[in-house]
Amino acid sequence: MTDENRPAPLISDERSASLTLDASKLPRPYGRGRQAVALIVLALLGKLVMLLILGRPLNCDCGQIWAMPDQAGLNSQTVLDPYSLLHLVFGAVLAKLVFWKRPDWPLWTIMAAVVVSGTVWEMAENLPVTIDMFGYSSGDPLAYHGDSIVNSFSDTAAAVFGAALALPLAGWVVAAIAVAVELLLSLWVGDGYVIGLWRVLTS
Repeated sequence: MTDENRPAPLISDERSASLTLDASKLPRPYGRGRQAVALIVLALLGKLVMLLILGRPLNCDCGQIWAMPDQAGLNSQTVLDPYSLLHLVFGAVLAKLVFWKRPDWPLWTIMAAVVVSGTVWEMAENLPVTIDMFGYSSGDPLAYHGDSIVNSFSDTAAAVFGAALALPLAGWVVAAIAVAVELLLSLWVGDGYVIGLWRVLTS
């Protein structure tokens, strides 16, 4: 006999469970902590040294913490800008892919993979040869000239934050968020992964 007076759930148990992962399926929090921390520190120190060699400024002198879409000249100079969302998505997607391929890796190791990969990306995109590949014209408001040190480290922090947010979520949820962010930035600031790749291939 069914209880006709019991209210129906707004979301079925099966659908609700599909949004997040069971705790038993998450990476274990401990293990290889010292090695992971060592990798993280070495990666961040390497990036700092490279940015100093390239003569990147510590931060912008604009007195702002974030750059709004109509302040394209402050992109990659303030602590946060619209591109911070791309780094958040990068960390989220990478963490899910790493955990999918290596479910035996503990949390610290996954985070180290995110930091090291994000650092390699940051170092590569700040190289003069990479900047030239984007083929920006001198008058383009979106022209990229390299990151400030604070912005670069903030981008890495955004990737780690994205990884932490994504790990408890189902893969399809993370994929949907990544697509939504790409569409948002493409419409919001006229840039993103797809547009940036197209610019490189056609420059």
